Amino acid sequence: MTESLWSLNLIMIIKQSPDFVKKYKKLISKNSLLQIKIRSKLKLFSLNKNHNSLRLHKIKSNGVDMWSISIDMGLRIMFVYRDYGILLINIGGHDEVY
Repeated sequence: MTESLWSLNLIMIIKQSPDFVKKYKKLISKNSLLQIKIRSKLKLFSLNKNHNSLRLHKIKSNGVDMWSISIDMGLRIMFVYRDYGILLINIGGHDEVY
C-alpha cells in the first residue's frame, strides 16, 4: 500500500468507513496522483472547512445529515460529523455518491 492517507497530522480526527477505503484504494490504483490531491483537500478541510474550493454542502440522505466536499470538478467525498471529528462514507463522481 502507498503512504497512508490516514497518517496525516491533522487538526481534526478523520476516520473512514470500510466502503470508503475500498473505493479510495480502487481510485488511487488507477491514478496515483489522485492520492496527493485527496490528501491535500482533506488537509485543507481540517484547517478551513469553509474554504471555497471545497464547495462544502449539506445533503439529506434517508433522513441522515451528510456532507460533501469536492476534490475536483469530477470527484467528491461524502462524510458525516461525529463527536470525534468526521467519518468518510463515500468517494466518487457526482452520480456515484449522490
